[in-house]
Amino acid sequence: MENTWTIRWLATLWIITGLTNISSSQETIHHTQGETKFLITGNAQATFSTNKDENQFGDLAFKPIFLWSLSDRLFIESEIEIATGEGSVEVVLEYANMAYRINKYLTFHAGRFLPKFGGYWGRLGEGFLNRFSTDPAGFGDGGIGPRIEMGAGLQGGAQLGKSKVNYDFYIADGPQLLIGSVDAPDEAGQMQYEPYVDNNKNKAIGGRIGFLPIPSSTLELGISFEHAGQTGDQQTEFQKTPANMYALDLNYYQMINPINSILRINGEWKKMEVGDVNYPNIETETGTYTFHNASSAYYAQASLRPTGATKTWLNNTELSVRFSRFNTPDGALWSGSNRTDLGIDYWLKWNAVFKLGYEIETDLPSTLFTQLVYGF
Repeated sequence: MENTWTIRWLATLWIITGLTNISSSQETIHHTQGETKFLITGNAQATFSTNKDENQFGDLAFKPIFLWSLSDRLFIESEIEIATGEGSVEVVLEYANMAYRINKYLTFHAGRFLPKFGGYWGRLGEGFLNRFSTDPAGFGDGGIGPRIEMGAGLQGGAQLGKSKVNYDFYIADGPQLLIGSVDAPDEAGQMQYEPYVDNNKNKAIGGRIGFLPIPSSTLELGISFEHAGQTGDQQTEFQKTPANMYALDLNYYQMINPINSILRINGEWKKMEVGDVNYPNIETETGTYTFHNASSAYYAQASLRPTGATKTWLNNTELSVRFSRFNTPDGALWSGSNRTDLGIDYWLKWNAVFKLGYEIETDLPSTLFTQLVYGF
């Protein structure tokens, strides 16, 4: 344990020391040798929440993103997150992805990368893009779909007349089936999506295709899939348990001239089906139980910002509403939820926002959230 903490704090000290020697302006730093270019970007965020049971400043995060361009074809991206969300300081490698541009239509990449499944994670879920301080029901921890993948893939895009298409296909370690434990019996049937080591020899395949039918590219429709033939631990009765995931997503924005405002609408529906198995009954320590392991989740969100208003304070204000639902299997020990979020965001700058949100969720006290996010 002491060695683990020593490594974490040395890593933190190394990052902070390095950042003090870098200009605060967001400029590309050119190395003196070859064509290598280096940029540090990312964001920092602090969150406060309060309800009838508690109030706390409980989630502080600093997330520098390192971008390297080794040539006009070779690229590296990586993010390190230093966060306090679990009650202690944690230093985590979020992703480290290497890319090679084959041609203008196709790029190969490999490493630990943002998910290509769905439209929320990897696209709209980051703090400076998400209009709320929380994730939709079923899209956070314990929900459906990966937030990080480890593997390799091909991605690109092409012009189709006046429309456009983009595509991401990958092979990855895939999700790992949880069968429950003494400390967490309700995890039986859920998936672990972010392990650093695979639990079997099988690999998952998946991808997403996005279609932008309007020449202005203000509308994108996406369809995703992921198939894992094996999700259980190797050489156990759970090894060959399959999992299939599907998703549909939408992202649209448009200037509404009569009210001089930008309207944004986005949403996603996704479903997961896991093979039926007999889970150990940990609570009674005798026998097993089973259920049809199929779950689904969706969210729908709209926001309006009067960018054409004459008053600066009104110009910088954005109103948002989001509805989300997480449907879990009958017979499972984990439960879903309905969630409604109302929010007011004030943009201090294009990459700095103060959020005020009110969240109403099934069987939980309504909570007021405030969050400050700075991009750099």
